[in-house]
Amino acid sequence: MQLKMQTSLTLILGSVVSLIGWMFIYPDSGSMDATAAEEAAELMADPGLSKVGMLMGFGGMGAVFVGFLNISRKIASGDGAGAPYANISALLAVALFVLGTLVIGIEWGVTEAGSAATGTALMQISLATESTFTLSCGLLMLLLGIGIILDKNFHIVIGGLSVLSGALFLIGNINEELAIGGFIAWLGLMVVAVALGVQTLRSSDN
Repeated sequence: MQLKMQTSLTLILGSVVSLIGWMFIYPDSGSMDATAAEEAAELMADPGLSKVGMLMGFGGMGAVFVGFLNISRKIASGDGAGAPYANISALLAVALFVLGTLVIGIEWGVTEAGSAATGTALMQISLATESTFTLSCGLLMLLLGIGIILDKNFHIVIGGLSVLSGALFLIGNINEELAIGGFIAWLGLMVVAVALGVQTLRSSDN
């Protein structure tokens, strides 16, 4: 498989699989104020469905971060104006991939916990990673967007959307009352991933 095709597939399919996993399969009350105990109870109530949702949600996001890594490395290797920014975004993509791998292990443990207390304790660890995740995502999208805008090897609108998504991630991380901004930022990340995947796929046909 060519690298361009791999990048396209990880960005496009990863986004779709993740979106389906998080929004339609992973057990979620929909409340932004849910406690660790409540979220743990939801996962433990249906371990099978929870595991499928995790594999799709975390797995899809992992694929997206691999795609962002490939895009960032491409920009960084070009030694253009956006290279320094893309170089750091590549490092953040790797960090987020590792973080996601760690968290899926923790939440997998929640579904197999022998007691509600153990499940809640593990879920508290998982929730504690959210600030690291949103901060890293914000910086990744912001720097990647700047790299795209300066390098001009992808459509500038995609770069602008990436910068906007990154800014919303960072704002939501600083101000918990603007948590809805984090959800919008995540949707923006999905749109940027698909757009980059489509443009990369088209370029591979030329």
